[in-house]
Amino acid sequence: MLGTFTHEQRTAASVAGFMYLLLGALAAFAQFYVRSGILVSGDVAQTVHNILASERLFRIGIATDLVGGACNAVLAIALHSLLKQANPSSALLAAFWRLGEAVILGHMTLNAMTVLSILSSPALSGAFSSAQLQALVSLYIGTQGEEFSIGLVYYSLGSTLFCYLLLRSPFVPKLLGWWGMVSSFVALMSTLAIIVLPGVGVIAPACYAPVGIFEMVTGLWLLVPGTRASWRRGRGAE
Repeated sequence: MLGTFTHEQRTAASVAGFMYLLLGALAAFAQFYVRSGILVSGDVAQTVHNILASERLFRIGIATDLVGGACNAVLAIALHSLLKQANPSSALLAAFWRLGEAVILGHMTLNAMTVLSILSSPALSGAFSSAQLQALVSLYIGTQGEEFSIGLVYYSLGSTLFCYLLLRSPFVPKLLGWWGMVSSFVALMSTLAIIVLPGVGVIAPACYAPVGIFEMVTGLWLLVPGTRASWRRGRGAE
């Protein structure tokens, strides 16, 4: 069991809390404002039209994903610094899994940039028919989605292990630690199920919402020094 916060842990807790909140905001913007407004499932022609009509917004979405990947790396290091005293090997493994997620999701943006290259290249528009260009766009957008699922596997693994360490630490309430660990494991199992059985993808929002809420609550908890101090006093009195 960890003792009171060191200066490094106080800093790491604040950074991790801020990153949880920032990543939630970035993910919501990229998914619900950018992609949901541009990408039309089952209608490649409309998707292509939307991308060309909202190219600047599409590019902002790419930049948002890149910033999110960088913030994931910061979060991984902050959580490692906060929790390494609980179990150094487990904290390092969890950090590597979250860094793997950052790399995969960062690379994912290459598919979106390739879509823009396909649609803006005069050489391609002259060599391929409209239907062929749309097929290429569909392929790269689909690949981006598959790569996102791969990144979610590493995200869920890292989140589950970090939440296990949080559960063993005095830095969050036990209920919050259990919530994070269980919801992260559910996200992991759901992602693997979607990869094996693509038809169950409709369950995704319900499966990922609990861990998303956990990260918002935990972000606020770690970011506000008063809540950390009051909890530490409560744990010390046990």
